[in-house]
Amino acid sequence: MRTAPVVLRGHCACRRVEYAVHALELEAAVCYCETCRRASGGAGMVWVGGDRGTLRVYGALHTWRSSDHGARQLCPECGSQLFRLEDAQPGVVEVAVGTLDDASAIRSTHSAFANQRPRWDARMALGSQPLAPVPGLLAKGTLHSEAPDGPARDETLHSMLTSTQDAFVSIDPGGFITEWNPQAQAALGWSYDEAIGRPMHELIIPPEMRSAHLYGMARLQRTGEGPVLRRRFEVDALHKDGHRLAVELSIAPLRMAGGIGATAFIRDTSQRQAVERELRANQDLLQRTGELALVGSWTVDLPASTVHWSPMVRRIHGVDDDFVPTLPGVVGFYEEGAQERLIAAFEQGIEDGQKWEIEAPLRTPDGRRVWARAIGNTEYDEHGAPVRVVGALQDITGRKRAEESLHMLTQILEATPDYVVQADKDGRVTYMNPAARQAQGYDAGYDVTQHRFIDFNTPETTRRYRDEVMPAVHKTGVWMGESTVLVAGQPIAVDHSVLSHKDATGQVVRYTAVMRDISAQQRARADLFRQQRTLSSIAEAIPDVIAVVDREGRYEFVNSAFEKLVGPSRAEIVGHKIGEVMPIQELQGSMAHIQKAQGGEPTSFELDLNLGGRQRNMAITLVPRQSEGGTPDGFIAVLDDVTIHRQRESRLIGLSERDGLTGLVNRQGLEAYLQRIPLGEAHGVAMLYVDLDRFKPVNDTWGHPVGDQLLQAVAARFLALVRPMDLVARVGGDEFVVVLGGMPGRAAAEQVADKLVATAAKPFDLGGRRVLIGASVGVAFAGDDGWRGLMERADASLYRAKAAGRGRRA
Repeated sequence: MRTAPVVLRGHCACRRVEYAVHALELEAAVCYCETCRRASGGAGMVWVGGDRGTLRVYGALHTWRSSDHGARQLCPECGSQLFRLEDAQPGVVEVAVGTLDDASAIRSTHSAFANQRPRWDARMALGSQPLAPVPGLLAKGTLHSEAPDGPARDETLHSMLTSTQDAFVSIDPGGFITEWNPQAQAALGWSYDEAIGRPMHELIIPPEMRSAHLYGMARLQRTGEGPVLRRRFEVDALHKDGHRLAVELSIAPLRMAGGIGATAFIRDTSQRQAVERELRANQDLLQRTGELALVGSWTVDLPASTVHWSPMVRRIHGVDDDFVPTLPGVVGFYEEGAQERLIAAFEQGIEDGQKWEIEAPLRTPDGRRVWARAIGNTEYDEHGAPVRVVGALQDITGRKRAEESLHMLTQILEATPDYVVQADKDGRVTYMNPAARQAQGYDAGYDVTQHRFIDFNTPETTRRYRDEVMPAVHKTGVWMGESTVLVAGQPIAVDHSVLSHKDATGQVVRYTAVMRDISAQQRARADLFRQQRTLSSIAEAIPDVIAVVDREGRYEFVNSAFEKLVGPSRAEIVGHKIGEVMPIQELQGSMAHIQKAQGGEPTSFELDLNLGGRQRNMAITLVPRQSEGGTPDGFIAVLDDVTIHRQRESRLIGLSERDGLTGLVNRQGLEAYLQRIPLGEAHGVAMLYVDLDRFKPVNDTWGHPVGDQLLQAVAARFLALVRPMDLVARVGGDEFVVVLGGMPGRAAAEQVADKLVATAAKPFDLGGRRVLIGASVGVAFAGDDGWRGLMERADASLYRAKAAGRGRRA
């Protein structure tokens, strides 16, 4: 008879895949084989059989053909078998249902469980029945024939598989484990007895990879090939305790009696990967440490002449990852002068094998100036031939700028007329600047550390140190006032500042005292100087006038001495432009110098200022500042009142040594000036002998009064070009001599000579007349032939310049 259609709804034992079974007739039975017990969680699997023509299974299932020529459908999540179609019974399909819902019903005239749910009470314990024997790799009919030497070969193979350091696993065409060596047990946790006969995907393959494994096995049965065969690759495996481990697999197909199985050598790479992770972490730490320290690495392959840079070295040079460095290109980054030193160090290191190191400035493609510290070492092959130079490069721009700032401060301390003395925390003298040494009569080699600071104090000052000065310094870090100290054994009044210097822990490590002799000023202006309390830091401790001006010409900082110079208070000065603080008429003689300083060129000049109704001669030094990018960023102005010095110099020279027309020193004054220079200080003295070109036509055309005006204008221009310490003299009708002291080399003197030629060539406006002349200059340096010999050599150079065409220097 015909029964009503049957619908079963159930899911796999893993409970992650649901499906439905539709048929006209179904028969049900419980299977207690080991596979079904595992698939059903130990309860046994309900196998539902139905007519092949009417039975339908709906769900996300995977089908593959096994070695027994029957079709199987497996769960894509856990790999459990869900239905089978045997060739021996082509009209019957058996479907495994792990759990049926309450709405399911089975109607069948042949089923032992018709019209009711399958019985689950007749369960058997997992493992209560033995597994069916599975042929191993060494079983007959797998790898070897039954030849006479078969047992010996099997024994050899068995010995190899058990002694190898890698885990070895083999599976049959159905995916069940047939071989499991001791190394597999050690690596994966399962014993031989626990592993043999178990589906490999359930045992060691992570859940998310089981579907791919089943697909691969199905493909292997159909085609005999697979994408992972006969190659090594890394993948995760499951340990018995559930943790994952990284392994390296090598899989090969294995033809067996029932189809194609597989063998796999498994190597635990967890430790190696842990080492690699640690190595990568250390390399990352090294790179990040290098980035913090601005240090990178480089190599030069000598046979191939190739250069390799780390990312930090590229960053220091200001280039991207696409830039290909070459040896000539690397050298080209460095400034002229540094290139020769770099090449010499590189070649010397290859020659003698010694590590070399240089510090030099380089220029990036965008124009930045970077100070770099390069270190290199040469590596050699077994024959002693150089093959590679390896090294490091560090950006030391920050350190260099700090050193330059320190050098600038040191120059100020060395040049200031104030007495600067430093002592350690116990009061023992560690440093005296040249002014203090000279005042005490000590030469440069004298050991000042044999003195204590109180050796230069009067008894009254020593008492004040104990009761007033040191308590204030310990409390606030600075004390300022007036005191009396001993200079060359004689008491003098000084404007006195004491500062403390502390280490990182806040402990005082040394003291600095800055003193200015105010004996004369104290007698004349005692009340005024007693009221001065202006110093609060090292900058304030230097009584010279100091101002800091930004790139826009606005005051960023002025010290108290500057306040006294211009009149307004500091609050009224900072933030305002120079022209808003100083009268325009007072600045006319200094604007060209200010523009030079704003452009990054140091400059010094003298300027007469009307201060408080009195005319003062100020020696002004403008020191350019640089931004972090190396561009000009304003300047620092240091002003020193040299009025008394110039008056004293003028008195020493006397009227007989002055040129009445120009006010310059005449020939007699020049010779006297040269004689006063000690022979020990002649080093670095240069003489520029100047003769005006086309001066006679001016006299002939316009008369001597105009010629005199021209000589006065020339003298004024020459004076504006040189430093206060230099001398300009008129030694003849249209002949001048400039004496330059402290020249670092011939190039510096020739630069001044070029400026004299250039300024003489500019038009002169003399009472509405536009006059054009020129100048020729001869340059000579002081030697062993005395001052007269110096003048003769400068005069000879002048005639060579004129012979070469005038309007030039020689």
